[in-house]
Amino acid sequence: MKLATIVTLGILLVGSSTSNAQPAGMSQVVLAYSNESVPPSATLPGFDGLCLIYYTLIGDLDLKSLFALDADGQPVVDRAHAYFIWVSDYNAQVLTENEEFTFILIPEGTGAIYYTDRPDLRDWTNRSTWGDPVAKFVRKAGMFQSRDGGNSGTLANTAQMVSSKHFNLHGKTFNFKDLIPHGMTCFETAVGDYEAGICVAIGK
Repeated sequence: MKLATIVTLGILLVGSSTSNAQPAGMSQVVLAYSNESVPPSATLPGFDGLCLIYYTLIGDLDLKSLFALDADGQPVVDRAHAYFIWVSDYNAQVLTENEEFTFILIPEGTGAIYYTDRPDLRDWTNRSTWGDPVAKFVRKAGMFQSRDGGNSGTLANTAQMVSSKHFNLHGKTFNFKDLIPHGMTCFETAVGDYEAGICVAIGK
């Protein structure tokens, strides 16, 4: 059975030169994401797959804050030019199937958001080149629900931030804990190896 690559988390980034951003309101949309096919060599042994996404929306940052520019000074919206990526290994367990649905458990795990201002230096087969992990999360268990045996479906789950650190972006200081101190809930649609979704802030 072919399982869709599952993204279970996203992140939110906002900030100011003084690093005093206000937390997002509960249920406020804080990011959107997409992905591209992951090279098999990037997946660790013992896991079903690698969740690796890039962000098309983070708070109210413009695209030039999220993606490197082309020769004409325009942001290139793809993984190769993304400053921020989410990385998490995951495994999956088929729980039950009936005539209409396949239910797949995605157990609890961990993940991190990586930042680099030189995405052109990333080697997708070498994680040490992917950037600096600026925020880490525990992703709570989620249930993937599919109507075609696991090839496509939907997922909703919650992620809790466990640590973050200050970093600089275009001369400003940011820290994820300033905006989503309690984490986020993400809603995703996946088809084959591809997924897209949004995340909203959670309260205490």
